[in-house]
Amino acid sequence: MKVALIQITVGSNFDENFEKSKKFLNDSLDLNPDFILLPECFLFLSNKSKISIDMHHYSIEYFKKFSKINKLHLLLGSLPITENDKLYNRSILINPDGEILSIYDKIHMFDIILKNGESYKESDFYSPGSKLKMTSVLGQSIGHSICYDLRYPKMYRALAKMGAEIIVIPSAFTYTTGKAHWHSLIKARAIENGVFILAPNQWGINNENRSTYGHSLIVDPWGEILSEADDKEMIITSHLDLNKVQECQDAIPVLNHDRNFD
Repeated sequence: MKVALIQITVGSNFDENFEKSKKFLNDSLDLNPDFILLPECFLFLSNKSKISIDMHHYSIEYFKKFSKINKLHLLLGSLPITENDKLYNRSILINPDGEILSIYDKIHMFDIILKNGESYKESDFYSPGSKLKMTSVLGQSIGHSICYDLRYPKMYRALAKMGAEIIVIPSAFTYTTGKAHWHSLIKARAIENGVFILAPNQWGINNENRSTYGHSLIVDPWGEILSEADDKEMIITSHLDLNKVQECQDAIPVLNHDRNFD
């Protein structure tokens, strides 16, 4: 499986972000990927305002058509989706037939106040999801997560024990927390579960001065970084040897030895 992760800077101008995402998607085609992944909130990122769309929005229809025309899987990292009078931070995975294969609503809300005064409260906008989600891409089991979920290892252990070989983490990790913890957390989730981690992250300072860390990562089940983005908008890619999942899980069978202390 060949994957391509898109790292971009996103602000509060939806139309501008939409055009940028289309450009990067088309640029990704030159790399001949089977699976393209976009970061969290890739069409809108704001601390000051909110928007919402539904599952029939023209942007989603565009991405479904793109996947069908180009015969590839596409992860819409996350979008602000309204459903049943609630707003969710939702990942959408589209298959090569242009159909929605799976959705995942972010479970853990990013409600924090950092020592430097930065504060974020996702629960002011979003309702949390409540269900772990798995699907299959090219015969490989994929587990869903989004950004702040990364700090909850029980979630990743549960996905791995459900059979996930790859776990995706589309993110808009802040610069402050990313610089301190991004690499360590990503590698830990890969190593402790023996799975591939695909983590497309936003990068740069947007029009509201929100700063995201970038360094999108593709990490294998042994914790080796297969590809890492620089400090710029760019696309990273790698071939995944899925045999390595079983090799690593056989070498260190933590999933078999796991015990529940709750």
